[in-house]
Amino acid sequence: MISLRTQLRLGWAIALVASFLLTAQFVPDNAHANTVGGDYQSGYRAYQAGNYEMARAQWRLAAQNDDPRAQYALGLLYYRGNTGPANYEEAAKWFMYAAQANHAGALYYIGVLYFNGWGLNYDQFRATEYFKRALRAAPNNSNAAYLIGAQYYHGRGAQQNYVEAAHYFEIAAKGNMHAAQFMLGAMYERGWGIAQNYAESYYWLTRAMRGNITFPPGAEEKEKMDAKAAVTSLEPRLRPEEIKRVHDRLKNETAQ
Repeated sequence: MISLRTQLRLGWAIALVASFLLTAQFVPDNAHANTVGGDYQSGYRAYQAGNYEMARAQWRLAAQNDDPRAQYALGLLYYRGNTGPANYEEAAKWFMYAAQANHAGALYYIGVLYFNGWGLNYDQFRATEYFKRALRAAPNNSNAAYLIGAQYYHGRGAQQNYVEAAHYFEIAAKGNMHAAQFMLGAMYERGWGIAQNYAESYYWLTRAMRGNITFPPGAEEKEKMDAKAAVTSLEPRLRPEEIKRVHDRLKNETAQ
């Protein structure tokens, strides 16, 4: 017969082992945790080296472990068609996963897919919703701000509202997006959604003239944005001292 002391010792040992095993279930496995991040980094290095198949394999491992960076990267890989023809349905799937973690880039591209009807049903209202979510997540996303402005300007995916359009164009214009600078300048010239101001119009149109006017995917305007012609047309409406003040302002901003 086992003595009481021995029974107590055995009971204590069993309890200790059970406690260790129970605790081990809840202690993060550092090696596994690093593997998730490592898969993303390995995928990024492979992508930079042009090995897109390896990037896809590594990112898929990390994405399946709920890494939103990898989910977003995998979505971009399919969106861009790096491993074959663009697959917008697959891109949308992975962007949606990343969007659950409020990934700003994924939110933006979901908006782009809805905006163009690529891989998701064409839905301008859902597009506007996702562009706004993307801008809240990343206030420096000038493309998202421009697209929201364009939605309000055209009354597409939002009720037409020039005040809101000017507001969002200004956000994008301050981020040095030249298409937004052109639109904001045009709205100042016409007094649409914002008080008419030829000097401000001249300022923004001149800034637009200093770079290439490009658009987010599918957002090209029907009418060409000719900033140089717009500036030339506006100059006769301004006094020489007003023009000088604008150029001095631009010069000071460049020097900063």
